[in-house]
Amino acid sequence: MKAKALSVKECTWISEECHLVDELHGDSQRDSLCLPNIFKSKKVKPFTRIQTGPTYQVYYTARELLLEVLDRRAVRELIRRGAGVKAGATHQSREQSIDLSEEEYAEALTWFSIVLQSGLSVGENCSFGSELTLKLDGWQGVLKRNSFQTSLLPLTRLEDVDKLEAISAFCSHLTRRYQALYTPGPNLAVKKYRLSYKHAPCSLYLAVLCDMSSGFICNMYLYCPEQLLRRSKKPVVEQVVGHLLRPFCSHRHLIHLDSSACMEGKLTDIFSNVGVNIQFFPSVEGTVTESTSSSPPIMSKQRRTSEVSLVAHLQGWTGPALFLLSDLKGSVGDVFLPGLWVTLHVICINTFVLHTLQSSGRQVQLTEFTRTLASQLAVDNSVTVPALPQLNSSSYQETSITNLPKQRRNSSGQMMENEKQGCSAAARLQVWNPPGVCGLDNSGNSCYLNAVFQCLCSTVPLVEHLLDQDTRKELTRSKCRVSMVFVRLLEEMWLGKSSSCAPVEARSVLCSILPQFNNNSQQDAQELLLFLLNALHDDLKKVGRPQIRPSIRQPRQNRNCAAAVVESTIVSNLFEGQLSYMTLCMHCDHQVYSAQTFTVLSLPIPTDIIKCSIQDCLSLFFEQTVLTGEEQMLCSACGQRRETVVQTCLDKPPEILMLHLKRFGCKGKNQVKLRTNVMFSMKLDLNPFLSIPAQNTSCSSYRLYAIVNHTGHLNMGHYTALCRNALTRTWHCFDDSTVREVQDSLVQSPNAYMLLYSRKPFHKPKIHGL
Repeated sequence: MKAKALSVKECTWISEECHLVDELHGDSQRDSLCLPNIFKSKKVKPFTRIQTGPTYQVYYTARELLLEVLDRRAVRELIRRGAGVKAGATHQSREQSIDLSEEEYAEALTWFSIVLQSGLSVGENCSFGSELTLKLDGWQGVLKRNSFQTSLLPLTRLEDVDKLEAISAFCSHLTRRYQALYTPGPNLAVKKYRLSYKHAPCSLYLAVLCDMSSGFICNMYLYCPEQLLRRSKKPVVEQVVGHLLRPFCSHRHLIHLDSSACMEGKLTDIFSNVGVNIQFFPSVEGTVTESTSSSPPIMSKQRRTSEVSLVAHLQGWTGPALFLLSDLKGSVGDVFLPGLWVTLHVICINTFVLHTLQSSGRQVQLTEFTRTLASQLAVDNSVTVPALPQLNSSSYQETSITNLPKQRRNSSGQMMENEKQGCSAAARLQVWNPPGVCGLDNSGNSCYLNAVFQCLCSTVPLVEHLLDQDTRKELTRSKCRVSMVFVRLLEEMWLGKSSSCAPVEARSVLCSILPQFNNNSQQDAQELLLFLLNALHDDLKKVGRPQIRPSIRQPRQNRNCAAAVVESTIVSNLFEGQLSYMTLCMHCDHQVYSAQTFTVLSLPIPTDIIKCSIQDCLSLFFEQTVLTGEEQMLCSACGQRRETVVQTCLDKPPEILMLHLKRFGCKGKNQVKLRTNVMFSMKLDLNPFLSIPAQNTSCSSYRLYAIVNHTGHLNMGHYTALCRNALTRTWHCFDDSTVREVQDSLVQSPNAYMLLYSRKPFHKPKIHGL
């Protein structure tokens, strides 16, 4: 293969695309090079109100956002087609094609990274091709050895229809992911683009449906006009626009379309019947500003330059691509590789738009952004891709707050040293974090540790107890190592004057008593949280007079047993609850009751669905199960193994409810991650799952106050935390040392891994010195 520049230039609709066809030619199913509607959802819910502006899901780095879309399933769709697996394949062959190792996924990301590192350039760039060739010539040996490129080569030898089907399957997965991330505003536009490379036009055309206010590409359609003319009597423009608008017909959008597609007013009449209002604007010979002038202004005049910069790519772009040498010699062009690369370009563009939106309008050029993004995709340490600055919400020097002095405002509200630096008031407000809002430096793959620390730092009753002066004296006297280093960390996070701190001492002590965490490997945040709470509980049992209490509520018949003596601490009082299990022998109806104390509820996630609710996960956990076959239990009354019904209930809800979503599991020999979007709310009612329904809802009602998010995969992922501050009553995102405020409406994330709820609302912590 050879690297060349692929140009995507906006163009008008030609007359042949706007007229009826007298006669159908050929097999419409076989000859069409058109992709199916890859953005259409299986379940489209009608809007109850008109959308006033775009809404989007917040992610914390551009790389995380891109990998949420370009995940293992997306890559697998390409590889399975290259291996000859089609939609009609047998169940066994499809299951075999599901396997995709971390190494194969890493190879694919490395391949994308090497080629895309040249970035995308807005408009036509004459020098782009020569620069790209010089830059990638030295990588040809690496690319040839790349197993992902080897897997793709068979796709270039398929029939054109099969090639487009492969891209369709790839795009279908990508765009389903985008549907959960972005809801467009009311003003959309349909644009047509010509694809070309080495000054030679490609047989494919690209049509997109884009949000005019942000430049986000909501839908895309790759097609060959000749094939569409043969398959239907409808004009090409009607077929293309119909495919693009189908998912949005009931959403009352205003659609802007080039006047070359007017069809003497017939197109407006066709789509007005399905609730789509089409407005035509002059042909695309002007600037981006002219082509978007009919959209309602959403920004002030001062921000007009930023607006044009954000949507400039809609006029066209130039980006890197790999082509077969035979294509470059003038033979019949391949349609697979141009379609694949333009799809990858769209992924980069949408990542650019979403990242810019979530960064509060921070402006970075598309070329710089996509170069940096591509350089971070490679996960193969044996391949050194040029490293560029990390892309996150505070990575750009012109408006970054990470380069400012790490100072806070003191308790009296006086301005501190950084006021003298000449920083703007807005920047200073971001640097002066309130008490309890403090970033944690990453000390080597320690994001899982930082996320757990942030959640516990936001657990006000625990913080109050540990920072109490008497408790601290007792801990010092009893030489409780874990508790003391954790107390010092909490003190720094609540009373310190830095916007971030380094939990090096806390990590060192934890690793000394928990050797399984004494490495730089990725670890499970939920597992660490349990070990940390156990260590704190053991330390606190040594402090002062141990609190003796009977074991938590004895279940039914077992309540006549002697009450067990349990040493209670603030940890057990806050985090422990109790489950009850009723087992029923289906042969003799003998019932047995048992109880179990828990700290974390690990909830199963429904499989084979894209979205579910946290109530669905709870219902799955507490549902009645029947044990049969090898799982049969020994009945004490029958004296034999019998089919048994097991019913789980919640006997005692804890003060702090910690829910763990079981996203990791095994599929065959491979470990996989479930990416189901689990919807959760700020309030949660556990009354349906109590063994005895509560008369007072305050006993079963909970409020969300902390979330642990996980992006990526089992061996290559990243943890962040979202926590609600009890003082400011606002949510903050903690991405290691980077901290930013998050609106309540943006707390929901498909990456949720742990959810922490409190039964009582948190008030201002009673901390000495606060």
